[in-house]
Order: sequence, then C-alpha cells, then structure tokens
Amino acid sequence: MIDGGDWKSADELFKKFDVNGDGVLDQEEFFLLCEEQFGEEEVKGNEWRLRDIFEKLDVNQDRGLKGAVWKRIFTEYIKPIVKPVNVLIVVDVQNDFIEGTLALRKYTSNQDGADVVEPINRLSKEARWDKVIYSLDWHPENHISFYENLSLRELHPTSKITKENAKPFDSVTFLQPHVEQTLWPRHCVMGTWGAELHKDLQILPESEQVHKGQDPDIEACSVFTKDKPKESSRLEKMLRKIGATDLYVCGLATDVCVKATCLDGLKLGYKVAMIEDCCRGVDNDNIEEAKRSIVEHGGLLTNSDRVICMVNEGRRSLIMAHHAANIISKAPSIPVDDKYPSTCACLLQNHIEQRS
Repeated sequence: MIDGGDWKSADELFKKFDVNGDGVLDQEEFFLLCEEQFGEEEVKGNEWRLRDIFEKLDVNQDRGLKGAVWKRIFTEYIKPIVKPVNVLIVVDVQNDFIEGTLALRKYTSNQDGADVVEPINRLSKEARWDKVIYSLDWHPENHISFYENLSLRELHPTSKITKENAKPFDSVTFLQPHVEQTLWPRHCVMGTWGAELHKDLQILPESEQVHKGQDPDIEACSVFTKDKPKESSRLEKMLRKIGATDLYVCGLATDVCVKATCLDGLKLGYKVAMIEDCCRGVDNDNIEEAKRSIVEHGGLLTNSDRVICMVNEGRRSLIMAHHAANIISKAPSIPVDDKYPSTCACLLQNHIEQRS
C-alpha cells in the first residue's frame, strides 16, 4: 500500500507508476497504482470500478493522466484517500428509542436499540478517530412530527389521510407548513429523560454533540438538517472546520435517521460508510431499502471490525474511493491552485490545510 512517504509529492508518485516513462499514466499504469493504494484483495473482482474511476478522472478523455490533470487528481483524489480525516457519527442513541415511547423492539423489526451501545463503545474506544460526534433528537413539545399534536395544525386538502382517520406512523400533508409528515409517537422532548443519551453509551471527552429537530415545524431525520435554509448545518460547519473526508455512521434508526444522514453526507461529497452491526432499525423491509439506497448512492456497508482496520491500519475501500471519483468528476475542472466553489473542493481544500 502507498505509505506516508509516497503521497507527499505528485511528481514522485507519477514517476513511480509511469512504468514506460512516456510522461503519461495510462489505464494499465493507473491500475498498478490502485493495486498498491488499495491492496490486491480489495481490487480483485472490482476491476470494473477501476475502469470507471479512470474514466471519471481522465477529464480530457485522452486515455491518460498527466500534467495539470494529474496534479489535480493527486490533490483532490489520492491525498484524501491515503491520509483521510475520519469522523464517527453516532446517531440518536437515546432513551426513547431504546426503552421509551419509540423503543425499536416494539415494532416490526423486533430489534433492540440497546444492542448498539456495546459495539459503538468499542468502536469509539479502539479506533483512532479525528473526531466523534453524537447527535440527539431534541424536540419542543409542539413538534410537527408528534401524532399527539395533530390537532394543532390544519391538513392540506390533498392529504390522503384525515385527522379523524390518522394513526401513529401514518403520513399526512399539512397546510402550513405545506409538507408531508410521518406521525410519530411523542419522543425525545428536549430536557426529558427520553431525550437523554443512553446511560451506558460512553461519551468521549473530546467529542461534540449536535441537537436536531428543535424547530417545531421541521422534521429533522438527518444530522445534516439545516437550522436555516441558506446556511450550512451545524454538522457541516463542524466537519469543514476539521477538514473531514470520511464519515462512519452508526446508531438509531437504520431506516430513518441513519439512512437520511448517510444519504445527505454522500450528496455533500463525503465518503460515507454505514456500520451495520452498530445500527438497529424499525421495519425490516425499510431497513433493507435503506441499505440498498445507501449502496446505490455510493456508500459502503461494513462492520466495526473492518472499520477499526480502516481507521487504525490505513485499509482503504474501493467503494468509497469510487464515490470520491464520481464527485470529483462533477466538480469544475480548473487549476488546482485556484479556489474551488464546489462543496467537494471546499472539503478537499480543508483536508489539505489540515494534513499539510
């Protein structure tokens, strides 16, 4: 695997893999680079990904990487893979989802939210994270998502379910704000026992917490939910500050807030992995759909043992790298010394500043 000495110089890395010395990295030479970068075991059977990555990075479509294109690839693609900034996001491991009003074991999956506590504690303790962030649902009494608050707002004429017929977990359409909303039992009211993180969950001293769902009129499944439409979310600001590149997401519930957080992270240009043995969900069919959706959007499904190897030993995921190439291919193709306006480029610039 490429080590810390190789990634410091674009020119040195280029010379190492320009086997025929023609000043161009062709597809075969790029494959050799990837084999060293990811390891033979990761590459075997995924050659189609390597071909697609090469095509995405070959922005000039001249069947070779060289010059300014190569330097951009080195800066935006290789450096963040070889020296990532790894963040663990622990989603909503709160009393109401474990023992309270929305305890997962009451519902069709029959999964116990408490089962995530021990593996998450191990993960937070054994892996060398650049940052650990815990999210909490933190709702006011009059929150729009509570079934008990249905009488507080008018339904839109197009709502397929009326107030008289509505039951918990139904979806209704409100008039103001005009949104479709799943009705959940009252949960995680700010300042209550139900909103507290589970007592056995170990909170690391240098970690941070994000409270979401404080606006009474906004559902906040994703930890990336914005407080104000034209501003970055608090989580985005935290991640940008440390130059985060790779997000590892776990917690409750797989098919609701974990899914939404993973998909938003992928959309924003981060490499994202969902840690399956550290997640539990509400409904089995929806859990499987959530996994499919995360994979389809470029996310990795993995387990805590592999995550510890990735974070501590520098093991790399070709799936996550493939997503990074897709993001880079959509970013503006401009010189690497300029300031990039895209989200992806901002993340990469922060990464470079943090790791230089």
